[in-house]
Amino acid sequence: MTPDEAVQAVAARLSAIEWERHGDQAWSKAALLKEYFRRAARWAAAYECDTKVPFFDIALCVDPNVRAQQGVVDELLDKVRSSGWDIRQVVPFILHWAALSATPGFEYPAGLEDPFEPLIGMFERGGGFHTENGEVNLEYKSVRMAGWRNRADDPPMAGFTAEALDEIDRTGSLAQFGYVIGPDGQPIP
Repeated sequence: MTPDEAVQAVAARLSAIEWERHGDQAWSKAALLKEYFRRAARWAAAYECDTKVPFFDIALCVDPNVRAQQGVVDELLDKVRSSGWDIRQVVPFILHWAALSATPGFEYPAGLEDPFEPLIGMFERGGGFHTENGEVNLEYKSVRMAGWRNRADDPPMAGFTAEALDEIDRTGSLAQFGYVIGPDGQPIP
């Protein structure tokens, strides 16, 4: 797959997301976000990326010469216009990463994985997020951004399957509310 094809494929995947948040999958989204933080921290350390925030242009840090075509970035940004500032900030980073990861000769260094796959998976589980007061708000669950670089040595997340993620949500909802919550915020019988 060429870099342009990879960018188009990721743009299509992001375009298919329903960006409205519901909260019923907040717990799995929090787990995926923490996995993104772990991976981003590992890339930041490996390439000495100068960033204080966990949402950054990893591709720019790794190879500033490889970028997604601006037209594709702009087209996707138009589609996610109503999704909020935070989503519009991170979408270009994901597309630039897609271009870099498909560039001939680029190889993942040992021990590093695709940093954005958990974040895309999080979006696919029910929309975006917003940041406030140093936290990423996922409706019924928030994740602190402070100390995100300290997650580099956390064990990798196991279980990216829909079933494993659904179980995280079921368990989290039961622990927080005493029942399993549905997308409408009501208990599931």
